[in-house]
Amino acid sequence: MRKQYKFMTCNWENLIYLNFHIAPDLLADLLPKDVELDLLQGKAVLSIVCFEFSNAKLFGFKIPFHQYFPEINVRTYVKRKDDETVKGIYFLSEMVPKFMTYFTGKFIYGEPFSLRNLTITKSRTNLKYTIDDSVCKINVEIEKGDVLQNQIQTEEQEFVIERSFAFCGKADQKVKIYEIEHQNWNLLDCKNLKFDVDKIGHLNTAIQNILLHKKPESVFMTDGSKVEVFKDFFI
Repeated sequence: MRKQYKFMTCNWENLIYLNFHIAPDLLADLLPKDVELDLLQGKAVLSIVCFEFSNAKLFGFKIPFHQYFPEINVRTYVKRKDDETVKGIYFLSEMVPKFMTYFTGKFIYGEPFSLRNLTITKSRTNLKYTIDDSVCKINVEIEKGDVLQNQIQTEEQEFVIERSFAFCGKADQKVKIYEIEHQNWNLLDCKNLKFDVDKIGHLNTAIQNILLHKKPESVFMTDGSKVEVFKDFFI
């Protein structure tokens, strides 16, 4: 019998989405064997997502010294081959500056975490995420505005934001699946993006080339909220 347990709660806030439309064959070989790409008008979508991570609890217990930090992940969008209604995020990289988050995510849950020199600088109207180490150099800076009065999402915004599942697992292996629950997020006004990638050496060469040489097709923000993460197990 399949059961579900809540293993983590946290806040994800001030999410910035940079989205690249690419040929599906650039990503198809990177996926676990039981999922396939979910396409937007025939294109795969690769996203860089920057956000603030806070108030983390693992099985109800606070994680010491890990109550606030930035995260940047690189992800695409997939669906299960045996049930195309189960659609979610597939993480290609999750970059954090905190050792325990990196260690737990990578070695206990098998997610593609890496430990990076990642910092955030912010004011009421500006957010800047910077990674600067020997493997990776990324800068994302944007002016943040108020909640948009018009909350009708575009087709692409709905495709990227409205995902209830997260998948991880190595290519040609069985996927692991997590369910994510949170309230509806509001779109925020944002403008004047500054985006630079000089190095991202821990990723596949095809992905490196996209991020090094291509400009994002779209950029948007959401406010975020408390998030609950569930995992299945069998008894």
